[in-house]
Amino acid sequence: MRGIAAQVVELASAAAADRGAPLTSLRADGGLTRSALLMQTQADLLQRPVEVSALPDATALGVGAAARLGRFPGLALREAVPEWKPSAVYEPRISAAEAETRLARFRTEVAALLARPGATTAGGGAG
Repeated sequence: MRGIAAQVVELASAAAADRGAPLTSLRADGGLTRSALLMQTQADLLQRPVEVSALPDATALGVGAAARLGRFPGLALREAVPEWKPSAVYEPRISAAEAETRLARFRTEVAALLARPGATTAGGGAG
């Protein structure tokens, strides 16, 4: 669970860098949101609230909203997107220092794995 949560933190950091501003919260949907342990770990490592969708397939609704906006260009975003209603909100329970310690450990372990002979990178090539 920690590995998944740590990877999401890395993605959230990249998204924040692209946006030029940090995320204020993370909205989650899908099957993994049934794991309270994962959602709490995510909030802890991200140091932001994690809002779990009341609708298990919110991503599909987002795709439908995008299609609706394409079909009706004058439609306001608020009219095309269903109202967000979280079924649960997980708040961080550990300190920022503890979260950074755990993330540093994760990064060290990933670097060690990638440095091993025969390790492959995400692109599929040899490390």
